[in-house]
Amino acid sequence: MRRHRRVFAFSLVVAAVLLLCGPVSAQSDLEPITLEVVLAGGRDPNINVIQDYGDISWTKILAEEFQKQYPHINVEFRTGSMDQIIVMIASGMGPDIINGYGHKFHSVGRQGGFLDLNPFFEAEGVDFMAEQTYWPRQWEAFQYEGRQYAMPQYLGTVALGYNVDMFDEAGLPYPEPRLSSNTMDWEEFEALAKRLTRDVNGDGMPDIWGFSKSMTRTDRIHYWLAAAGSDFFGNEAKTVSTLNNPAAIAGLEYLQRLRWESQVIAPPGVPSGFLEGQAAIAEIGSWGLVNYLGLKSDGSPKVTFEWNLFPMPVGPAGVRATLATNDGYAINRNTKHPEEAYLLLRFLTGREANEIKAKYLGLQPAHRDAVPEYIGLMQEVNRDVYDLDLFVYAEAGAYAHPEVIYADPILGESILKELYIKVLDENQPVAPTLEDAIARLNRGLAAVDRGPVVRSVQWLGAEWTAREFDTVMPGEVRVEGDKLVLVAAGTDIESYKDSFGYVYQKVSGDFTATVRLHSAPPTHNWSKSGLMIRADETELAANVAVLGTHNRGLVVQQRLAAGSATEQPARISSWQNGDPVYMRIIRRGNEVTAQISEDGKAWQTLARIILELPETVLIGLASTSHAAGTLGEAVFSDWELVAE
Repeated sequence: MRRHRRVFAFSLVVAAVLLLCGPVSAQSDLEPITLEVVLAGGRDPNINVIQDYGDISWTKILAEEFQKQYPHINVEFRTGSMDQIIVMIASGMGPDIINGYGHKFHSVGRQGGFLDLNPFFEAEGVDFMAEQTYWPRQWEAFQYEGRQYAMPQYLGTVALGYNVDMFDEAGLPYPEPRLSSNTMDWEEFEALAKRLTRDVNGDGMPDIWGFSKSMTRTDRIHYWLAAAGSDFFGNEAKTVSTLNNPAAIAGLEYLQRLRWESQVIAPPGVPSGFLEGQAAIAEIGSWGLVNYLGLKSDGSPKVTFEWNLFPMPVGPAGVRATLATNDGYAINRNTKHPEEAYLLLRFLTGREANEIKAKYLGLQPAHRDAVPEYIGLMQEVNRDVYDLDLFVYAEAGAYAHPEVIYADPILGESILKELYIKVLDENQPVAPTLEDAIARLNRGLAAVDRGPVVRSVQWLGAEWTAREFDTVMPGEVRVEGDKLVLVAAGTDIESYKDSFGYVYQKVSGDFTATVRLHSAPPTHNWSKSGLMIRADETELAANVAVLGTHNRGLVVQQRLAAGSATEQPARISSWQNGDPVYMRIIRRGNEVTAQISEDGKAWQTLARIILELPETVLIGLASTSHAAGTLGEAVFSDWELVAE
């Protein structure tokens, strides 16, 4: 269906001037501005994935094409990280447009870091769902509480690639590529994979596996559960998970059976690469097609065998399901040029830009009008090899499901990944493991809207403040004799902001603080517990800490300014969790000295750090489980605070 080009009709004066003043030559009289686009999705703005078209940068092409329409708007692309962007947005700064994906990108959108696009759509008079411009499920993945906080960059879907030579050797017919003629269901797929699994050398272990797929990535499991008929959310706010249901159990048990009973999927750690000829069938994402299509620099095909594609099988619910990627473009709420940023956003997500990204990056378009061009471009890349049924990807948009992202994305990712490891890698029983995981997830989600948990604790004759920074699992503090047990979750004490539990006192001037750490949580190799001086009660605060980890030794960490990156100036890899160690922080003005001791008498200086600190700071005990949905215990004793 053709889309109608609409004349923009913004109510704001600047936008009206931009769009209604006449030809491009008239727009050249407008004041020049520069819009910055940060690519936080890992793509180099100067490197084309598909090299057939020369060395010209794909972002340069996008900028030039946009400037043909709006000569007064200069566009600059650069790479960055979501951690950096989070800090900049919180500080009232940042680029005009952010390109990102995954949990951090969507968390910023849901928390109001990106502009709501609906007022722009209404002013322009567009309805992308009515016009069938994008696939509904992917479009809705960028919505929260009535706000449209981003638009899709591309539509990455997953199809099944198969080794034609292996099918020939097994005497099997090729799967039908079109949805209209392919009726393969899960049982038929399992039987097919069994026939393709072979023990070539007779050692009792297959050398060729019937099927290869990622079994623990959360964005590679949900669509199998959707095909089984599972739902995922109990409300629009996504603060309730309904994943503990019979359909999800059936879907997980099916995947578990493929690996452990039918043995068509390799056990964890056993090679089963499709390109290496170790698997007959494999999931292949459309974004990775360029690794399979065309020729190497020496003129030989990238794939040494003939292969082709077919769609995902029909699940027990009578439907197919596959992945829809959640990469998007959003407008920073702090932009000084919202109308112009919207013009650029519409261009970057429009048909022309989708075709450019398909040509130079091999990305499957989200804009449905650009899909035929994409199929033709991919066939052209493979012109010197053979034809492939690439329209399998074009038809996949109708049954593509975005990754499941709950109201607390990091918590959801952590608990679901742990669930899939237990069930699919370790072969633990599905029903009770799923029930426990979703119960923990819902407890955490119930706390999404609560404020920081702050409470008072009495220990060793002093009053302490216990506070949780950016955690979703409520912890606790216990006093057991002369020991203090800090129970906390949290994702990490690291990067640009912290997520941890903290028990502290406020102290002014110079001082020496000492504590003995008995153990850090055994929840993750990089769980951390220890002594911390902190500038204030924000997640971004400058700090210095001496921290014992579960399995990575003992480290000194520093964040020299609010929102800056965390560094590790010192590390002792030989320290073992469970070996008690004394920790000491000495403050002298803006100099902080970090020390450790085995006996509390002979001290080893690990670092002397200069940073700007207020007169009154926080000093106390910090701990993170490094697992958002899991609580862990840290044990301390022998606290001493001496004011100088």
